[in-house]
Amino acid sequence: MRNVEDNTPHLVIYDYQDSRSGRCPSEFLVNYTGYLQVDGYAGYHGTEAQLVGCMAHARRKFEEARRAQPNTKVGKAIWALGLIEKLYRIEKTCQGISPEEIYRRRQSEARPLMEEFKLVAE
Repeated sequence: MRNVEDNTPHLVIYDYQDSRSGRCPSEFLVNYTGYLQVDGYAGYHGTEAQLVGCMAHARRKFEEARRAQPNTKVGKAIWALGLIEKLYRIEKTCQGISPEEIYRRRQSEARPLMEEFKLVAE
């Protein structure tokens, strides 16, 4: 979470490359060690950034797994989709509130769900 006194602007940067080579993100992100939200593309593993996933991409994979399992079976995919739905609801309640309150809610409500998710996923 950003410090309240931090006035650094939030940035979104788009860098187009005509190649899917891992060299492209490595060169563009040289010496960058902050967080980088990625979609799982292996090319980002060659950077020094701290890679963080995207829940929408994770949800899509669980939805694909749910569709692939028999209708009579209740498995991890259905459980994971339910947990992701709970996380989405928490985020929806955070709209329009202070960063401090968002942080508090994520720590008190979302963090236990993510810890549960990690335990089951292992």
